[in-house]
Amino acid sequence: SIGDDEISKADMEWETLIPEIGTTATDKSDGDKTLDPDKQVTINDEVRYSGLTPGKSYTVNGTLMDKSTGKPLEVNGQTVTGTTTFTAEKSEGTVNVEFTFDASALKGKTIVVFEKAYQGDKEVATHEDINDGGQTVDVTDPKIGTTATDKSDGDKTLDPDKQVTINDEVRYSGLTP
Repeated sequence: SIGDDEISKADMEWETLIPEIGTTATDKSDGDKTLDPDKQVTINDEVRYSGLTPGKSYTVNGTLMDKSTGKPLEVNGQTVTGTTTFTAEKSEGTVNVEFTFDASALKGKTIVVFEKAYQGDKEVATHEDINDGGQTVDVTDPKIGTTATDKSDGDKTLDPDKQVTINDEVRYSGLTP
């Protein structure tokens, strides 16, 4: 027969932790939700976890997804992934997973980060929601256009007999403020 003290101790030892993760993806260079279409960019995905066992080792694997297709994002024929391995100091905390890649051909794309957490080979938690704004970053699509005119009268004809000034009005969109 087990006494009340032994039951209380046993109940505490059998406490079940349910692992969960949530993420916030940002441009590592400035912390916002937009990337410039540069040759090398880095998305930092802050992964918040709870329900992990302190002292145990975990791995978080991430994959970048193309929101328009719902499929993994490929750059130069390769899926863009990131991984972080850590030991949980507490049952709750955060770790970062970074994704560095060439975004020069991704103008106008919306990218969503999918994450899975593992303890050894066992998947313990996922955060994969193609519509979650927290997991999403956008690649800007900068555009520029111009209209050149004769500054003196605003038309498109220049007088060849005197010094002239051309005014070129530049319109732009999709730039990062």
